[in-house]
Amino acid sequence: MVRFRVLLALVLALLIGAGVARAGPWPREQGRFFLSTTSTLGAANDWRPQQTEYYAEYGLRPRLTIGAALSTSWRVDYADLFLRWHPLDLPQGLVFGVTSGVRYVPYSIAPYQPFVAVEAGRGMALGEGNLWTQAGVRLYAARVPWGTELATDWSSQVGYARGRWLVMMGATHFRSRQVAITRLRPAIGLRLMDRFRLVAEAVIPPGGRVDAVRIGLWSEF
Repeated sequence: MVRFRVLLALVLALLIGAGVARAGPWPREQGRFFLSTTSTLGAANDWRPQQTEYYAEYGLRPRLTIGAALSTSWRVDYADLFLRWHPLDLPQGLVFGVTSGVRYVPYSIAPYQPFVAVEAGRGMALGEGNLWTQAGVRLYAARVPWGTELATDWSSQVGYARGRWLVMMGATHFRSRQVAITRLRPAIGLRLMDRFRLVAEAVIPPGGRVDAVRIGLWSEF
């Protein structure tokens, strides 16, 4: 029972905040920032805010992006620090990124959880807007007293932006030795000014009933 509870805590810590603002395969332009703040409202919490995530990226070099994330509820849930490298120049709007980082989970039996990720995507002009697709996988490792627990977090997304609006449809699948959790993540965004975008995302399990809504504010400068 103790082992199961520990694994469940690790699973929940890994799942928090895996939404549309997470790092993708596109490089961040050198000297440019991307910032987001996202609040999660859960059905189990009577649609009151239950977590807030802060996310940041900065373009260090044309091929290198540094990023960080912090998730809080009534306490700090986790903090991420990562580097994303883009080793190749690909044709026809294709992009590819490799990420390495560490997640710090306070109050956990495995507070430091390193991860690596591989992501790819493609963007193209369509009509008067832009269409993109992306997919990737993260591998987490948690060192626990009985060994090393591994978990994978798969994600895919298709999106279209035109004028002030964007729409996205994403899917995530988290798998560990104990559990497998799949979620659909449709989202819609509205550009408020040149620098800001308001994004709303629904989190839907296979049963089809929304179990969380995430409201985020994005900024690029």
